[in-house]
Amino acid sequence: MLGCLFSLSSRDPTGNARATSVRKSAFAPCAARWVAVKRICLIVCLIAGGLPARADESTAPNGEMRDVLLMLDQGPLHLRLHISLGGKPLPEIREAYVDRLIATLDTDQDGELTRDETSRSPLLRVKQREAAKAFLESLGAAQTVSRRDIMQTVETVGGETIAYREDSATSENDGELFKFLDQDTSGVLDRKELLATAKRVLEKDSDGDEIVSFEELLPPPPPEPAMANAVPQIEQPPRPTASISTLLRDTRETLLSRRLIRRYDRNRDRRLSQREIGWTAEQVGFLDTNKDDVLDEQELTFIEQTSADLELAIDLEPADAAIPAVQVLHVDGKRIESTNRPDFAKIEFNGAVVTFARRHIDPLADSFENAMIEFNNMDGDANGYLEKSETDQRVRFARGLFESIDFDGDGKIFGEEMEEYIRVRGEPAATSCRVNIYDTGHGFFMALDSNGDGRIGVRERRESARALALLDRDGEPGVSVREPVRHFHVEFVRGSYRMFGSMNESAAETPAFQQRSESGPMWFRRMDRNGDGDLVWSEFLGPRDVFHQLDADHDGLIDPLEAAAAEKMSTTETSDPQ
Repeated sequence: MLGCLFSLSSRDPTGNARATSVRKSAFAPCAARWVAVKRICLIVCLIAGGLPARADESTAPNGEMRDVLLMLDQGPLHLRLHISLGGKPLPEIREAYVDRLIATLDTDQDGELTRDETSRSPLLRVKQREAAKAFLESLGAAQTVSRRDIMQTVETVGGETIAYREDSATSENDGELFKFLDQDTSGVLDRKELLATAKRVLEKDSDGDEIVSFEELLPPPPPEPAMANAVPQIEQPPRPTASISTLLRDTRETLLSRRLIRRYDRNRDRRLSQREIGWTAEQVGFLDTNKDDVLDEQELTFIEQTSADLELAIDLEPADAAIPAVQVLHVDGKRIESTNRPDFAKIEFNGAVVTFARRHIDPLADSFENAMIEFNNMDGDANGYLEKSETDQRVRFARGLFESIDFDGDGKIFGEEMEEYIRVRGEPAATSCRVNIYDTGHGFFMALDSNGDGRIGVRERRESARALALLDRDGEPGVSVREPVRHFHVEFVRGSYRMFGSMNESAAETPAFQQRSESGPMWFRRMDRNGDGDLVWSEFLGPRDVFHQLDADHDGLIDPLEAAAAEKMSTTETSDPQ
């Protein structure tokens, strides 16, 4: 029914074979031109003997490269990101989509698109009154649509190929977790409270699965206001759960140097010393062309040429399941993740711990779900279509949206029309990446969630006291609320079109931690009802003595390795009865 023009599945994320030849756009983005100007300036400096060559020149992986600064309190952290979709850069994916769209609409195969041909696509359709159409024809106005015009429309609908969003609400949630564990409200988790962590956390297990999720640990929402005398209100757009990021700054920003000085210039001399920017002498010296031991606004312009503290390759949809979604190419910090997940990395830097993860979604399915839920809510008489009167209370429909979706002009919006409208806007958005950063406070939850799946399992609860004790930095008894270093969670997710609600909701209200991959024999996975990767006695469907036999290390849990060993032994005994 959908008849998608553009398929972005995990098996064929870049479309069909016709898209292998990609034409380059003659009109590069303004940001790209600015980068080109800076590179020319750099060459001039090199000729003049100013700046040395790039600090970490190497063969870059295939992907759209972005140099980004994480604006930590003690100084910026330089991240170099290579973001791809199915092994191809996002601009290349978008160019291929436009090629396929043009080929699909060009019914007479003459290499040009007329207004009539483009009017078949809701993405390019422009409604005109007959009188206006006749007037344009009388003036001899061009009746063809160029590739450039189509690309501009796709860029407008799809947005930037890489956009940065942030949410600081998770920092408050982490503070609430500390308050919950700090039973005597002293502001310090003492030894007694640390030892009681496992029991306290389990109290939050509202669904009884012995797993405590991030959401279960959040404080209960405030009670609903009394509705007795409530006056019906016209629906207001929901408040965005995230905003354009100030923590992540792309080095392509034209005012980045000024923002760095405003952020870190403590003595207000409009220059940054080594102490203010928090860098090594070598890093400062790389940009300090006039050798005055400080960096001015002009010198900071070349900050993208410095050595990266972390270099990552992120594939939003790897073409091969064996290819990790997140690969650490270079790091100056320390990797501290306790799991071997191919889509996750946890790095400890000086003054911060940052986790990086790819969040997998089906962007078109996500867009359809968002739209159809609202469609059903608005369809008050449940007749399967929307009339104008049913959309009057919706702000979005007050802007001519009804007419845009109602292609046949019959005064009704059917589910098929809604799906088609969503699809042609969801496809361009699916060629983009949202980089969402969450300020997770001082990392109390992140310390308990050792495998980064957003849940605290039985094994993690057992280690909870030790995990929190490791946050101690001052050597004094206990852990205070601001003693641990700051923690951040960065996730990479494909863009999706949201017809209802703010586009900034692409960053969820809580970090969308990726669930761990299933492992172990099939019988083990079926018994592991809560999906935490361990079997407790209550999950095991067998005699207790067999459970103890399989639990080789006698820790009260059967893990995938123990299950696999038992499976192998059983297979060996069956094949060799002697």
